[in-house]
Amino acid sequence: MILVLLLVGCGKDNDDPNPNTSTATFRVDVSQTGDYQKFTRIITIAGGDFKYRGTTDSVPAVLLGDNLNTASFSVEAPNVEELSISTMTGFSPVETGPAAMTLKFSVYKNGTLLEEKVFTYSEATKDKSEELNYKAN
Repeated sequence: MILVLLLVGCGKDNDDPNPNTSTATFRVDVSQTGDYQKFTRIITIAGGDFKYRGTTDSVPAVLLGDNLNTASFSVEAPNVEELSISTMTGFSPVETGPAAMTLKFSVYKNGTLLEEKVFTYSEATKDKSEELNYKAN
């Protein structure tokens, strides 16, 4: 009988599976310096409908090749619960060294700088992965 009362009492007050879900507007500024074109880079920025700042152009699910030819770019998305940034970087086997590059992420939440993260790579770098995660709440 006690078990029945416990089961009846559980969950009746809140039918929403995510009662504390909050969102934020996230902006990510990406900059590359050094010999970045001698490196193979793959970047994913996930968690929302990201657009290049100042445009209506959607950001591809995976940034690589021609998407990363510029030294810097900025993306932004509203209503993000969790921002996830993943990178894979390695020195290109068709290039010659020495070579060095820096990849910098400046992450903003609702217009306030949360963190600047800088990664440095050399010609010895092979398939180095990095992960960054930020929650709205």
